[in-house]
Amino acid sequence: MRAASFAGLAIAMSMACAGASAEPGYPTRPIRIIVPFTAGSTSDITARAVAARIAVPLGQPVVVENRPGANGLLGMQAAMRSNPDGYTLVLSSASSTMVPPALLRSPPFDPRKHFTPISLVAATPLLLVTRKDAAINSVSDLIAQAKRAPGTVTYGSSAGLYQLAMESLNQRAGTDIAPIPYKGPAEAESDLIGGRLTVIPDALGPIMPHIRSGRIKPLAMLSAKRSDLLPDTPTMQELGYKDFEFTGWLGLLAPAGTPREIVSRLNAEIVKAVESGEVRRQFALLGIEARSSTPEAYASLIGRDTARYVRIAELAGIEKQ
Repeated sequence: MRAASFAGLAIAMSMACAGASAEPGYPTRPIRIIVPFTAGSTSDITARAVAARIAVPLGQPVVVENRPGANGLLGMQAAMRSNPDGYTLVLSSASSTMVPPALLRSPPFDPRKHFTPISLVAATPLLLVTRKDAAINSVSDLIAQAKRAPGTVTYGSSAGLYQLAMESLNQRAGTDIAPIPYKGPAEAESDLIGGRLTVIPDALGPIMPHIRSGRIKPLAMLSAKRSDLLPDTPTMQELGYKDFEFTGWLGLLAPAGTPREIVSRLNAEIVKAVESGEVRRQFALLGIEARSSTPEAYASLIGRDTARYVRIAELAGIEKQ
């Protein structure tokens, strides 16, 4: 998709906000942030950190409501069906927002049409890991083993974004590393440590305790840059995989049609919260990076990555569910 198309998409998504008028004195009652994942998850902790920070300047409580299920789709649908009045937001992730059009025959929503972007709040670095005692010490070792013994090398697939990352690697390396589905990353981590998987893609924060304990070792960052927590771990791009980049974006969306002035007010407070030293420190402890944006930049990211993931799934021959 050309840059001009991205700009047009951002403008179109912003114009969707003009369909309603904001009530005087917004906000006059509590605001709800739906988190499509369980309490205690990275998404949940991230949402609560931002909610606590924006409640004071907005002058109203900001309540987090967990709506887990169907890989985040239940919470996203609940937000989509809410009134576009600025009182219901959703903490979206790449897997719950941009991935469904690539993996589902009939996705329940179009992220570019049914939501109004407010701001990014964080970037979750992803990496590829194996167990400490594995004979694999690099991505080259992994590729060599996969080609030497086809069908014997496996990866744990606990999120749509992780599946797309690994199938992109398969497509580009000419391998057939087989997916083993899991309900969540913790189960995949357990089976990796137990020797029932070869590798898993995972988020940096949850996997770091296993790396520090010596049970798991990193092979490469799947995100675009190295992590300060693992400065010696190369990126896939550094290893020769041009434009290989998978990051777990987290951001706040509102239902399509939310008034522009409300979006602007929320964006201003969210950006200040995310850029504050307190929130940055909280996020760093989770292994995620504070990352704010304008509504237009977030809209462009949604459009770009949704289209990119659809292309990856098509090239990899992933059958839609």
